[in-house]
Amino acid sequence: MGNNSEIGEQTKKSKIKLTLPVQGMTCASCVLRVENALKRVEGVNDAVVNLATESATVEIEALKVNVDVLKAAVEDAGYKIIDTADEIDSFKVEAEAREKEYKSLWKKFLIGAVLAVLIMIGSMPEIFPFVQNIPTGIRNFSLMLLTIPVMFYVGSRFFSGFWAALRHGTADMNTLVAVGTTSAFLYSAVATIWPSLFVSAGKNVDVYFDTSAVIITLILLGKILEAKAKWKSSEAVRKLMALQPTTAHLLLDGKEVVVPLTAIQVGSILRVKPGERIPVDGKVLDGFSMVDEAALTGESIPVERTIGGTVLGGTVCLDGTMTIEAEKVGKESFVARVAKLVEEAQTSKPPVQRLADKVASVFVPSVIVIALVSAAIWALFGPAPLLIHSLMTFVAVLIVACPCALGLATPTAIMVGTGRGAEMGILIKNSETLEQARKITSIVFDKTGTLTVGEMRVVETILFDGATENDLLKLAALAEIHSEHPIAKAVVVEAKHRGLLIQPNGNYGFKNSAGKGVEISLRDSVGQKTIRVGKLEFVSDSSSGKLEKECEVKVSQRIDELAATVLYVSVDSQILGAILVSDYVRDGAVEAVKAIKNLGLKIYLLTGDSEASAKRIAQQVGIDKYFASVPPDGKFGTIKELQKSGEVVAFVGDGINDAPALTQADLGIAMASGTDIAVETADITLIKNDLKLVPMSIGLSKGTLRVIKQNLFWAFFYNVILIPLAAGAFYPFTGWQLNPMIASVAMAMSSVSVVSNSLRLKRVKIRS
Repeated sequence: MGNNSEIGEQTKKSKIKLTLPVQGMTCASCVLRVENALKRVEGVNDAVVNLATESATVEIEALKVNVDVLKAAVEDAGYKIIDTADEIDSFKVEAEAREKEYKSLWKKFLIGAVLAVLIMIGSMPEIFPFVQNIPTGIRNFSLMLLTIPVMFYVGSRFFSGFWAALRHGTADMNTLVAVGTTSAFLYSAVATIWPSLFVSAGKNVDVYFDTSAVIITLILLGKILEAKAKWKSSEAVRKLMALQPTTAHLLLDGKEVVVPLTAIQVGSILRVKPGERIPVDGKVLDGFSMVDEAALTGESIPVERTIGGTVLGGTVCLDGTMTIEAEKVGKESFVARVAKLVEEAQTSKPPVQRLADKVASVFVPSVIVIALVSAAIWALFGPAPLLIHSLMTFVAVLIVACPCALGLATPTAIMVGTGRGAEMGILIKNSETLEQARKITSIVFDKTGTLTVGEMRVVETILFDGATENDLLKLAALAEIHSEHPIAKAVVVEAKHRGLLIQPNGNYGFKNSAGKGVEISLRDSVGQKTIRVGKLEFVSDSSSGKLEKECEVKVSQRIDELAATVLYVSVDSQILGAILVSDYVRDGAVEAVKAIKNLGLKIYLLTGDSEASAKRIAQQVGIDKYFASVPPDGKFGTIKELQKSGEVVAFVGDGINDAPALTQADLGIAMASGTDIAVETADITLIKNDLKLVPMSIGLSKGTLRVIKQNLFWAFFYNVILIPLAAGAFYPFTGWQLNPMIASVAMAMSSVSVVSNSLRLKRVKIRS
C-alpha cells in the first residue's frame, strides 16, 4: 500500500508503483471509473484497479504527483482512498476498514430485513387476514413510511454511488439499483398520496413498496456474502503479515528494552528468546537455536542457526537465545516483500480480463436502453394493467443485469490462485504469468543450484595400501578443517556426519598451497607426521612417478563417470587413497522431471559445466536432452534459439548468470535460494526450493485460468439468459415474467457464485 512517506523515500526514482486501498467500488463500471480518474492525473503512467482486492495499483512519476493528488482524483470520482501510515501498517489499516464496513453492512441488513418482513406482511392481506382490517389508505401510508428508511438508510450506498456516477455522466451497478427501486417506490408513493389519479383512470390502487424494500435488502445481503468471500480470498497476504511480531527486544547499552517493531532500524541489535518469532531479517551475532521456518519455506524440519548464520523475520526461535543484528526491516524484510509480490499479482490484470473490461464499459448504458425499450413496448402492447406490467419489466431488467459478477469473475480467481500459490511456496509476480504458464511447451533447467543443490559432498572413496575409509576421511578432515574451500567443507561435513572429526592432539602446523592443496604436521608420542590433501603431484613424493600413474589411472575412470573433483590423501608422501567430491541432485528433482513429462512438456538441461557432468546429472534425473559447456552469456542465446524453433520456453535458474536467460524466457522461474537478481528477474519464485513446485506452478496456472473462464462464461451466460427473461421476451410464448424481487435474488447469487467458484481453488488439489 502506498503513502506520502513512501514517495518521499523514493523521489530519486523516476517511476514508482503504489498500491492504494479504495472504498466504495461495487462493480466493473466502478473499476473503470476509478481507473480513468487516475489515468487522467498528470504524472500517472498507468493505473490498474481491482474490484476483488478493492485497490488501485498506480505507476507514477515520483516528482510530478503525490498521493494527495491521487486521493483527490479518486474522491472526485465518488470513491475514497484509505489513509495508511506505512507499508506494514497499511495491511492492518485496510483490514480494520474492511471489518468496519462489514459490520456496518450487517447492521443495515438486519434493519432492512426486519422492515422488509413487516412491509411484506402489510402487502399481503390475502395471506394475513388481520391486515385486511386496516383501511387501504392507512395501510399504504404505513408501508411507505416503513420503506423510506430501507430506501435511504439501508440502501444509502446505492444512492450515493448513483449520484456520484450521475455527476460524471456515467452509470454503474448503483445506477441500476437506484433507478429500479426508486421507480417502484415513486409509483407506489404517488398511488398512496394521490390515489384519485388512479381511481379516476379506472385503475386499481396497487403499491409496490415491498418490491423496493426486498430488492435493496437482498442485494445488501449479496454484498455481505460477497465481502466475506473476498475476505477469504485475501487470506494469503493477511497470514503472511500476521507472522511478524508487534514488538522486539532491543539491546541498548547492554540493557534489554521492549520496543514496537516499527522502531527497529537496520543495524539494531536484538535478542530473540526461545518460543518467540524472530522480528526482522538479520545475522546471528551470538547464541544458537533451532529455527522453525515452516511458515515461510514450508520445510517441516527446523534448521540450525548459529553465529554468522542468517535468520528471517516471522520464523520461530525454538530452543535457544540468539543475539541478532537487523539487516532488513519493514517493507524490505522477506515477509513484507513476499506479501507485496502476492498483492501485486492479485491486483494485476491478465489479458483475458480485457474482454470483460470492454463489455463493462458499455454494459450499464446498454441495460438502461434495454429496460426503457422493453418498458415502452409493454406499456403500449402488454397485458393489463399496462402501466404495472411495464413498470415491473423496467425494474426487473435493471435489477437482474447488475454487472457485479462480471467485475468479480477475473480478480477473485486471481486472488485465490496467487494466494494458494503463496501457501504452496509459489510466488507469482503478476497475473499475466498465470496465462503465460499454461502455454509453455518446454522447460529448461539450469544445473548447479537448481537441479543440484549447489554444494559439494563426498560421493566416493578409493583406497590404496590397506587404508580404511574411516582413516582416510579422518586424516583428510584433520587437514581440511582449517580451510574455507567448499570442497574442504564437504570432506569435513562427511567426517563429522560419521563421527570421525576430532581436533588434532599435540602440536600441529597448517599450510595452504594455493591451487595445490593443504598440509598439516602432527607431533605425537611416535613422532612427527605430515598429512597432505590435494592434487596428486602435491601429496606424493616426486620420486614416485610410477605410483602416481597407477593412482591416476585407477581414479580417472570414476572421475569421468561421477563428474567429480578428486582429493588425494597422503601421510609422509605415502598415498593412502582418494576422495571424490561432487555436487548432488536436489531432493524431488526426479519426481519433478517425471511430472513435467506427464504434462507432455519437453525438458532440457543447460549448464556451463563439462559434457560428463551434464550427462551424469541428466541421467540421474531422467532428462534426455542437455546443453553442456555453455558460457554465461550463451544461456540467453540457447533460450532464444529454442524460441525461434517455435517453443514457448520456461527457464528455471538461480544464479546471477541466469538473469539474462530468465528475462529472455517466456516464463522465468527462480529458486529462492538463488541470488536477489535472479529472484527479481523471474516471473515465479519457488520459496521452498522444491523442484516439484515447477510442474505444480504450471498446474496452478491452468487451474486458475480454467476458473476464470468458467466465471466469465457464467457471468455472460447469466445476463444473456436473464435479461431477455426480465424484459419479457418469453412472455408471449410461455407466460414467464421475472418478478423484480426474484431478479434481485438472482443478481445477488450470481456474484456469490462467481466468488464461491473461485474459492474452490483453495481446496482443489493442484496436480503437477
